[in-house]
Amino acid sequence: MSKSAIRAQRFMMGTLLLIAMILLNIGQDWGKYIVYFIIFMLYLSAFTGFCPSDAVFEKLFGKRKTE
Repeated sequence: MSKSAIRAQRFMMGTLLLIAMILLNIGQDWGKYIVYFIIFMLYLSAFTGFCPSDAVFEKLFGKRKTE
């Protein structure tokens, strides 16, 4: 993945976590499902080597030329 794709992916993950924390702090319990989703996707990526957001961001930003 290119550096800009990695940065965009991390920005998206941080934003989703921020939204989840805000939702939880204002009493919206369904914010925890966003956190569960992120955890699930991180484990999926770790165990299978495939992360759907990697594929999406590679399409958006293109792959590195050295890969």
